[in-house]
Amino acid sequence: MTQYQWQLAPQPAAADEHALSETLNVPPFLATLLLQRGINDQADYDAFVHPDTSRLHDPFALHDMDKAVARILKAIEQNEKITIYGDYDVDGLTSSAIMLETLQSLGADPDVFIPDRFTDGYGPNAEVYAYLQKTGTQLVITVDNGVAGAAVIDPAQAAGMDVVVTDHHELPAKLPHAVAVVHPRHPDGDYPFGDLSGAGVAFKVATALLGEPPLESVDLAALGTIADLVSLTDENRVIAQLGLKMIQTQPRVGLAAILKEAGVAPETVNETTVGFVIGPRLNALGRMGDANPGVTLLTTFEDDVAAELAEQVGKLNQERQGLVAKIAQEALTMAQAPENQAAKTLLLASKGWHEGVVGIVASKVVEATGKPTLIMNIADDGETAKGSGRSIEAYHLFKALEPAKEHMVHFGGHHMAVGLTAKTTDLPAIHAQMEAAAATMLKTVPKPTLPITTRLEDADLTLDHYQLIRQLAPFGQGNPEPVFSVRPQVIQNVKQIGKENNHLRFQIDQGINVIGFGYGDAAETLATAQAVKLAVQLDQNTWQGHTSLQLMLKDYEVKQPQVIDWRMPTIDGGQFKASRTYVFFDAKVKQQFERQFSFGGPTTIAAQVQAPLANAVLVDLPKDAAALHQVMQYVQPPVAVMFYGAPSRLVAIPTRAEFGAVLRFLKAHPGFDKHHIPAIAKAVHLTVHQVILAVQVFFELDFVTIEGAFISPVTAPAKKPLQTAKAYAARTAFLDLAQQLQTMPRAQLETMLLTEHSDSEVES
Repeated sequence: MTQYQWQLAPQPAAADEHALSETLNVPPFLATLLLQRGINDQADYDAFVHPDTSRLHDPFALHDMDKAVARILKAIEQNEKITIYGDYDVDGLTSSAIMLETLQSLGADPDVFIPDRFTDGYGPNAEVYAYLQKTGTQLVITVDNGVAGAAVIDPAQAAGMDVVVTDHHELPAKLPHAVAVVHPRHPDGDYPFGDLSGAGVAFKVATALLGEPPLESVDLAALGTIADLVSLTDENRVIAQLGLKMIQTQPRVGLAAILKEAGVAPETVNETTVGFVIGPRLNALGRMGDANPGVTLLTTFEDDVAAELAEQVGKLNQERQGLVAKIAQEALTMAQAPENQAAKTLLLASKGWHEGVVGIVASKVVEATGKPTLIMNIADDGETAKGSGRSIEAYHLFKALEPAKEHMVHFGGHHMAVGLTAKTTDLPAIHAQMEAAAATMLKTVPKPTLPITTRLEDADLTLDHYQLIRQLAPFGQGNPEPVFSVRPQVIQNVKQIGKENNHLRFQIDQGINVIGFGYGDAAETLATAQAVKLAVQLDQNTWQGHTSLQLMLKDYEVKQPQVIDWRMPTIDGGQFKASRTYVFFDAKVKQQFERQFSFGGPTTIAAQVQAPLANAVLVDLPKDAAALHQVMQYVQPPVAVMFYGAPSRLVAIPTRAEFGAVLRFLKAHPGFDKHHIPAIAKAVHLTVHQVILAVQVFFELDFVTIEGAFISPVTAPAKKPLQTAKAYAARTAFLDLAQQLQTMPRAQLETMLLTEHSDSEVES
């Protein structure tokens, strides 16, 4: 089953693709990608691919920018005490660093205040503002916060401390009465691009103050823009392109130290590096404690200071990762409780969960369960709980919880994420409201869509095409990285990787590596699939100086075989680890294997299967076709087959001469005790099973009599063909069936077994 609903993008007409390819002198492959992004001519192409500050908008088009600049310049001229009030995430830290560098270049010596996530919370804090005013601050410049802080900013203004707000977050109904509110989507403004990050707004303020874009700070603006997941279009794209280029070629001291600590070469930095290397490290500061060192790290010119702080940041990030893993495991265990499995949403709460990482944990639980989730840390006194929630596209988490606001001490958020504090006694009511909302919001939950750029053939899977795709970078909101569908003929070497085997690596046609993060559970499905369709992104991997193409798995669709072939010549116990039901035809084989091996699921006898059975494994050989037919009435495909047979059971039927040797021995030993049959076997050079079969055939054909334990030959018996004995025919049929079940190609075996299954369905 796919995780997503694949949605093929409109495919450009071949004539348009050819025309653009000729116009731009680019390969048709790239022309297709450009057309899908609305790039139709040379001017569009140049604007998209080549960053240019001339495409940045006039900063004074932002609402109140003139007021903000006038007040800031006045404070600098009059040597007023200025405090930059930031935030503890990457966007907040980079915004603060941009503003700090800009004011310093203008001769100011501002303070920077980064609130503590746990004691100050996000945005303006009344106690902090009162402290700032008491200690002489005359002007507060907010970055990446403040637009929702009227309750704090208005009294501060009234008390004589001016505030300039620069922010990009959602606009509340009541805006603060600050000296200036610089916001790209201000209701009274008309800025041409409303999706700036906090760092982007700070960069625009810096541009207005300096009279030109502060290119020495564009790397910081790029970090905040990419990390805050705003749209990478319009001037955000220019900022991200220029900033990444600066990090690649001349990284500032602090970023160079972070990259060195992470083992990343600066020239390889791209938007993925920001999202998975730089961003998490800087965010770890605010999640784990004091984020103020982040501003120091981003602005220092001293190598030793940067190296020391980068090491601290790296260690904090490792600690953060450990906490996330530990809490996520505990939360997922709780999610498996019967009452939580039955629920459509989750509210998981416990003491000792670090509040700085509960949002990440909530995301992991949502990813694992598909359920909107709140993760709450219960205070040591047990009275209150504080946490974060994450959601799925079909469930508006903020709207779902809003009717329960009276049960919360603090609450805020949006469609996909919320933060809240509540009394522990109110948690059941909050979860009840989540469930009530789910009854309407989650009646029918469509799969999220996955846009597919186009289908690629083997010849398209090249490093050259990967490099062409990188011309469209940086990728992010508004400019998604292309995802392609491929239909490999071969999937091989499927392996689970990672400490917890939760990732996947395999090869497809041409030996191309595919990496699937979070797809570890799909190993068996992909390894046994009849046919596979993959949704992938093109990537590259460099190992020991050799660079090769690799694919990043985004989703897969399989045609699963109805018969999974586990037939092997020997049994080592590894075949029994899966969580399946193991079906035996022979009770003695079952007893033997249960003594020898550990099973990942229950075992049963085929004759006892009287109800539909899924995830079954047919372990040994049936005694006859009727026994196989009987069990296939109930076994539900897909079924795994081993069809193990002990070598002693698979020996050939004796020849006519060998039958004669046994009969002659019996004639020479009338009244022979059948308990001593091994002596006959030794004398005539047959196996015990072959001798037993011979005796059974002789008895059926009246060649011998058996009284009690004694076998005696019949004098002058009537001549009868050996093949007319039922025992002979049954043995022949068994060996023929065993040969088929053990050697028949999988596809033919599937047809045979499914015929047995479908026949049983018709009969029922």
